[in-house]
Amino acid sequence: MSVETVSRSSLAAGAWDNLVRNSTDGWTFALNGWQELILEIPEWGLEEHSFAIKDGSMLMAVVPLQFSAASGRISSSGWGGCGPIVSSKFEGKRRQSLLQMAVDHCMSVGRERGATHFELSISPVTQTSIESPWGINPFSLTGMEDHSGLSQVIDLSISEEDLWAGLSPDARRQIRIAKENGYFVERANWIEHLERYYLLHETTYRRTGVTPHPKQYFVGIASKTALTDNSVLWAARSKSGEVVAYHNAAWFNAGASYHTGCSIEEAGEWGVSYLLFWEAMLGAKAAGIRWYDCGSIFPGTTNLKQKGLSTFKTKFGGEPHRFFKAEISLTDTSAVEIPSRGRWQKLVRRLLTSKE
Repeated sequence: MSVETVSRSSLAAGAWDNLVRNSTDGWTFALNGWQELILEIPEWGLEEHSFAIKDGSMLMAVVPLQFSAASGRISSSGWGGCGPIVSSKFEGKRRQSLLQMAVDHCMSVGRERGATHFELSISPVTQTSIESPWGINPFSLTGMEDHSGLSQVIDLSISEEDLWAGLSPDARRQIRIAKENGYFVERANWIEHLERYYLLHETTYRRTGVTPHPKQYFVGIASKTALTDNSVLWAARSKSGEVVAYHNAAWFNAGASYHTGCSIEEAGEWGVSYLLFWEAMLGAKAAGIRWYDCGSIFPGTTNLKQKGLSTFKTKFGGEPHRFFKAEISLTDTSAVEIPSRGRWQKLVRRLLTSKE
């Protein structure tokens, strides 16, 4: 049995990304460049533990993994949700065995580092999520606890006319108001807009009572994932040409997701956020993307912020999809079996002998 785990640093970046891009689990936050950019932010203090599962020269799975001593959590990834990315060569029981190996190894590393919790997720617009039978969280079968939520996802394969009809009356009204007042949207170069973006990011976060992200985070996006079209920036301008708002989307294969955004305060008075979101959707559609994730929604919540976000996101049409998340405590040893060498060998044997 030659199946083993190796560190991300021991692999060529191209080999790691090739598996991610060709896997049904693949997502922007699993890419090699994403791991590098989040590790380069001193304020976050993330400790790298990403690894791959190999059988000789065959790459079977890659797993983004970082530990935060400050929070006591070990996560895939340490910033930006994802999980184990299994090669498309494996299906059925063989795939499940690899998922189990990956989860077991993550928990083992977490316990060694003194982590209190382990968490991972799957973007709702990955092929794995879209094709998930019965909406069952794949990680529930590995012994983890299901902490899934809901996300509003739009099918962009329909015509622009039908997408427009799917907007709420208020969203269509707001878009018309923005256009009538001379606002327009264009795709923006991340590097060229970095300084303006961060100025509006700081302004927006402080206005809403949230601590701004470190500037290095957006430097990393501009210099890494934006260069591969996995982070795509849209800018809304006034008729005088001033950039008043940004919409930053994560793109990967057939899926896109609203990632971050910011604006001047006055932009909210003229329907700019609606126009910006609408044009970002159309831009993704024009690029051949099928699914657009508007972000998490919280039906029935009493939290005013969550209620407002849910109302805004559902005004663009689409349907709720499950957002698979899983978490487990690493301090309660009665809750989960500690992976043993014997168990690992059994999983390897099952993987190598299974025909499914």
